[in-house]
Amino acid sequence: MERFELAVALVRQAGAALRQARLEADAVRCKTGHQDLVTVWDKKTEQFLRQGILNEFPADAIMGEEFPAAGDASPETVWYIDPIDGTTNFINQHRNYAVSVGCWQRGEPLFGLVLDVENDRLYHARAGQGAWCGERRIETSRRKNIPELLLFTPDVIRTFLEPGRDELLRLARDVRAVRSIGSVALEICAVACGEADLCVALRSCPWDHNAARVILTEAGGAVAAASGKPLPLNEPCAVLAAGSTEALELVLERYGRYEAPQQ
Repeated sequence: MERFELAVALVRQAGAALRQARLEADAVRCKTGHQDLVTVWDKKTEQFLRQGILNEFPADAIMGEEFPAAGDASPETVWYIDPIDGTTNFINQHRNYAVSVGCWQRGEPLFGLVLDVENDRLYHARAGQGAWCGERRIETSRRKNIPELLLFTPDVIRTFLEPGRDELLRLARDVRAVRSIGSVALEICAVACGEADLCVALRSCPWDHNAARVILTEAGGAVAAASGKPLPLNEPCAVLAAGSTEALELVLERYGRYEAPQQ
């Protein structure tokens, strides 16, 4: 089985299990605080995905949210796994969360998969083959006029209301509207399919965005660090995603380049 076909099968199985999941009172834990949560299902899902991948491709490496990196110390192929992107939504809403799996080889993307679990909607893209939602090909809106743009961010308070956010707050006032799903992967996919035009995620890890960034670029969009530098593959970073390179560059030009603090 090829890596892409394996990933699709594993992600769909994981999603089916999560749709049936119910959280007991002792199933939720705080990591760094009451807004940074993990559940037993985050860990179970990541273990399931890791085992399925390494059983078929033992020389591959895996970077995931809940466990230390696994696999070869100098891998050719690296998988980036977020078992539940949007854990707070999973706990409080039981919707608006995703299973995210991206695969890169020698620093270049092979594919990205993001499953909107409760809607059973699979966003997927293979390098050079376009982006898809299920069997429907998707493309970005390509809107560039700032007052027409819909901006998504996973954390409104952190993005706009903490000290030093003056330019981002000005951006929020200039765009058509601001929305928040609470899942980096789903918000970047919203840009990919034209349901949003920008996504700003000031604290994002490789497993949060490396699958969705493949989908976005294959759909015609662009992504960078919020500083304007190329988005690193293996480091946490503030992310700016847009429906086109022109929109990305316009936002950076008009609203500055944001250097995120150390996470």
